[in-house]
Amino acid sequence: MSLENVKQLLSDFGWEYKISSNDFVLYSSNYQKLIKEEIYLDTYKYNNLYFKKKIKFIEINDIKYKIEYLEDVTSYIGFVTNLKKDKLTGLYTREEIENYLKKIKRNSIVVLCDIDDFKKVNDKYGHQIGDKVLTLLGKIIRENIRKSDFGGRYGGEEFLIIFDTSNINLVKKRIDELNKKFNIESKEMNLTFSAGISMFNGTKTITETIKNSDEALYYAKRNGKNRSVIYDESLKSIFK
Repeated sequence: MSLENVKQLLSDFGWEYKISSNDFVLYSSNYQKLIKEEIYLDTYKYNNLYFKKKIKFIEINDIKYKIEYLEDVTSYIGFVTNLKKDKLTGLYTREEIENYLKKIKRNSIVVLCDIDDFKKVNDKYGHQIGDKVLTLLGKIIRENIRKSDFGGRYGGEEFLIIFDTSNINLVKKRIDELNKKFNIESKEMNLTFSAGISMFNGTKTITETIKNSDEALYYAKRNGKNRSVIYDESLKSIFK
C-alpha cells in the first residue's frame, strides 16, 4: 500500500489528516469531536457512531509511518450493550448496576422504586401482563431520564435510578411525574409505584445510601403507597 492509498482511505472515510515521517504520521484532526463513552473500554462516540482509536505501523519506501485512525465498532457496541440490558425493561441488569456503583464519585441522588401491589397484578391478570407492566415502567424510566443518569432493574419489580444531580427536591418532583405517567399509561389497571430517595455526597458509602433509599421506600409503602419519600434521619425510629 502506498502513502497515497492510505491518504485516499482516510479521505474516503471522511476524516482530515496530517502527515509527518519517521515517527508520527497520519492522524485525524477531528479527534477533539469524539466524546468518551463508558459503554465499553476506550470507546468514543461521534455522530451516533462508536469508535475505538487504533494505531498501525507501516513502512513505505523505507520511511516508517505510524497511523492513528478510528475503527468503527458501532455494531459491536450495540451487541455488547444489549448483553448488559435487562430483556424486559431495557434497563441495565443487576450486574451492571453493581459495576456502575463502584465508579460513582460525584454527588448523586439515588432512587429505589417498587411497583405497588405487583403480586396482585400477576394473580389477577397473569404473568404475561405482569411482564408487560415491567416493560412499561422500564420504557417510562428510559425515556424520561438523561444520558448522564442511570437506570437499572434492581430485582423483581424494583428499579434503581441514579440521577446525576444534587438537587433532591427536583428529583422528587421528577419521580412523582413519572409515577403519574405510569398510572395514566397503565390504563384500567391504574398502577402506581412507591419510591425512596436519598443523597450520595461522600459522607456515606453508596451501599449505605442505597440502604437509606430502601428505608424511605419502606416508609412510603407503610404509609399509603403511591408516593415518594426523601430519606432523613428521623425515619430510623421506625426500624428499631
